[in-house]
Amino acid sequence: MSAQLEITRYFTQSKEEVYNAFTTSESLQHWWGPAGYEMEVQTFEFYPEGIFHFVLKGNDGNEMWAKWVLKDIKESSKLQFINSFSNEAGETAKAPKVPFGADWPLEMIVDLEFYVEDDKTRIDLVSFPHNASDVSKQIFSENIDNMEKGFGGTFDQLEKYLAK
Repeated sequence: MSAQLEITRYFTQSKEEVYNAFTTSESLQHWWGPAGYEMEVQTFEFYPEGIFHFVLKGNDGNEMWAKWVLKDIKESSKLQFINSFSNEAGETAKAPKVPFGADWPLEMIVDLEFYVEDDKTRIDLVSFPHNASDVSKQIFSENIDNMEKGFGGTFDQLEKYLAK
């Protein structure tokens, strides 16, 4: 088994409020993705096997297309999706070579579980390569620190969004 990304984050809002920030395109476009990028939603189907297809547009004109294929939804407690880069048509595509490299996994499973702990909401995020080569699994493992920073920034944006 290759290494996996594991992040735990706490929020002061209720479990339902935190969970709901993941369930509509209106909320996700306010906080999902790297800082300095704006999201434009192409498709948002919030049900098992539904697609969330979007583009992240950087201040520098850079665009990153991506999609989720929702796998498991348990209201206010769990979300699981396959996360991948895509093209404009929504087809799974290789990650941008910079900063990811040619062997970045095409697909990653993302598991999000939501808990109440000490009057706070805890999110446990676990992510790992899906249907990936050994080389892709190795690249993923070598980049766990970078992904922790990236998701840390995304969760910082979620915190600001929820505080409004």
